[in-house]
Amino acid sequence: MSSLLFRRPARVACLAVFVVIFPALRSSAEDQIIMKDGDTISGQIVSVSDDQVMVAIRASNGSVNKIPSRLSDIKTVVMATPAAVTNVQGAAPATVIATLEPQIRQFAGLPADWVVAAMAQLAQAYATEDQGDRAMALYNRIDTLYPGSKYHAQAIAGRAAISLKQGKIGDALTALQPIIDQANQNIAPSPSDGALYASAFLVYGQALEAQKKPQQALEAYLTVKTMFYQNPALAEQADQFARKLREQNPGLGVE
Repeated sequence: MSSLLFRRPARVACLAVFVVIFPALRSSAEDQIIMKDGDTISGQIVSVSDDQVMVAIRASNGSVNKIPSRLSDIKTVVMATPAAVTNVQGAAPATVIATLEPQIRQFAGLPADWVVAAMAQLAQAYATEDQGDRAMALYNRIDTLYPGSKYHAQAIAGRAAISLKQGKIGDALTALQPIIDQANQNIAPSPSDGALYASAFLVYGQALEAQKKPQQALEAYLTVKTMFYQNPALAEQADQFARKLREQNPGLGVE
């Protein structure tokens, strides 16, 4: 890995505001579904099942009607993160599992960043609790539900983390390399893309550490801090990894 930090186009200065992959807490504001034909449906998204999204729409007389929309006809979704999902950030794995499992059952498949981020967090909790099979199944489900999407990077990073935990360092690096290459070509990633790349770089750094390549690992962690810091939790994790690596390798720096 070349000196990524100093060979990439400088773009840190123009990204002055930290943006979180999870949107703000869900409020009384209506969710919006933008259809591929240009129509917009406003209401409250209540569930996703098979190829249908169920939306509750309040009529002028106060009654509530539930209207289905086909997932395949949806272009984008604007939906704030449920409070339960936001509040579980940083919680113990058991709490994460208990909280996120019902959320994933309710909303998996919805084309919203917070849903995929929550699926990844749940998978990480499974892996931490030695439920590797369930974690791998959930990462595979991301690819199944969102084929050909940007979320493929999240699934790859998650599976690579499991491979690394199993001691399959080469497999992890091989899987991650295309995502790392793609990230290096993305001069101005969106907040959600930046967070997805951050997940990949964190695992990439850990794999390089396992290969006894501390300088390259440090570059990977610093790349998250300076380039893909849109998710503060991931940026903080990268900072912790970098500090620990430097403590273990006095005088360690980047070229």
